[in-house]
Amino acid sequence: MAQITAAILGANLSYVAFAFIPPVLWLLFYLREDKHPEPKLLLLLTFVGGMASAFVALAGECLWMVISSGSCSGGMGASLNPLILFGIISLIEEYSKYLPVRLLVEKKRDFDEPIDAMIYMMTSAMGFAALENLLFVFPIFSQNIFTGLEITTNRFLGANLLHALASGIVGFFIARAFFSPRRHHFVAIGIILASIFHTLFNYLILMRGIVAQGTFFLILLLATMAVMVFVDFEKLKKTNN
Repeated sequence: MAQITAAILGANLSYVAFAFIPPVLWLLFYLREDKHPEPKLLLLLTFVGGMASAFVALAGECLWMVISSGSCSGGMGASLNPLILFGIISLIEEYSKYLPVRLLVEKKRDFDEPIDAMIYMMTSAMGFAALENLLFVFPIFSQNIFTGLEITTNRFLGANLLHALASGIVGFFIARAFFSPRRHHFVAIGIILASIFHTLFNYLILMRGIVAQGTFFLILLLATMAVMVFVDFEKLKKTNN
């Protein structure tokens, strides 16, 4: 009995690890861009805050479902244009990922360089993505490990990367607010722009099997966002020097 329990526990822990590995890999990749590494404890706090923000997003989405359709369990999309549906969901998620940085980091002494905004926003996003992976992939792993691995890989190259890049864009606009008295305007612009990209990604996922070259447009969208984030990083690096 003890061996069976240990085996089940070991399998479940391995599924949890697979949910966390993709976003952690993306996070480590982007942290290399920071010439002045941030405190590990504050990064961890932001990552955990990002995980908590996934629950905030779920609550916000559920509330909107109740308001729009009277039920949190579904049926809301039947009468709505997919772009409107995804747009509201994206806005909720992008704002939720911003909250940990707003509440846990921005007032800290270590938040002292413009590029820090992008670093912490991406850290929050990867916490969000890790929890989202866990909720999405864990049941699939329990049924079929190979299907779970396939979906985990797809999310690594798709949804997880999207979250990192979208929050990186928000982080750039927060960084620009370092130099402007109209701080809230920049934050709002960043969240709206990230939400637009997020909406397009979700819409293309939905239409991939219908629209010709749907996969190509998905790759093009992510590539465009990646170039934007890379250019933004380079601009802020020069600001720090």
